Amino acid sequence: MHLQAEVIGRFDHAGDANALLYTPLAEHLTARHTRRYLVEYTGDEAAVTAFLTKVLADPVSHELRTGEAPALTEFAFFLDYGMKAGALDHEKETILAHHRSTAGPDGAAAGFSITSLKINHRVYLFGEAGAASHAERFVRDIVNPAIHTWQVTAA
Repeated sequence: MHLQAEVIGRFDHAGDANALLYTPLAEHLTARHTRRYLVEYTGDEAAVTAFLTKVLADPVSHELRTGEAPALTEFAFFLDYGMKAGALDHEKETILAHHRSTAGPDGAAAGFSITSLKINHRVYLFGEAGAASHAERFVRDIVNPAIHTWQVTAA
């Protein structure tokens, strides 16, 4: 089974998207960042959600949303990027090590076992109609093709 979870800062707001680029755009776009976790697991979904909430989201400043739908709305497009399979991902390794350290003798921690974990940075971009035409610029300036995979999704 799989679960998608997205961590959002409760007090974060969209800021100037030009801060993400080497050279600014003439159009006014704003951007907001989240983290997206794609978990393949066996066992109880509620237990997986509780584990992710505990280890990924501070109860005061973060919110963890699960499901396939994007956590934010009214965006022009969003860019997902994460580490390639062969690249070292410290966050992923730390989460998996924590899960293993809480596992019982059968390898399952509190009713579930993680079989795969992928972590993506998600950058939502907001702006006027046609803002998605700038997606290539954001990919070029944010993504390192040697170590990242990426995907752009228009509204």
